[in-house]
Amino acid sequence: MTGRAADQPEDCLILRSRLSEMAQLPVWIERLASWHAIPENVAFAINLCLEEVVSNIILHGYGADADGSVIVCFTAPGSEWFVFIVEDQAQNFNPLDSLEPDPNAPVRVGGQGINFLRQFANELEYELTPTGNRLRIGFSAANTAS
Repeated sequence: MTGRAADQPEDCLILRSRLSEMAQLPVWIERLASWHAIPENVAFAINLCLEEVVSNIILHGYGADADGSVIVCFTAPGSEWFVFIVEDQAQNFNPLDSLEPDPNAPVRVGGQGINFLRQFANELEYELTPTGNRLRIGFSAANTAS
């Protein structure tokens, strides 16, 4: 029988912990979307979530440490299931431990990244690794209109 393990990466992007590196993300996601027939609305959600995650790692996880890296890997374990695994060696931070926002609180600019993850991703799993953090983000194209 052939095939790959569910999370064996098909493609990875390695970024340095600098905001200038963020320009590579949308180009990479667009290429993956083309290769894997990812619907436009799902590609939008992927791009939004990954930009939030990676920028937060760079700004808050690494801070002034420009020598760190962020590794984003992609796999498609099913024809309509797309998984991204983001790994870093920054400060330990589990975004899933963050409180749900108060729906009655005024909307503010900034600080919405974790809310975007919860709204746009279909699956979120966090793992503390011996050297940092691993966040698994799953997106489903099932029952979506592009």
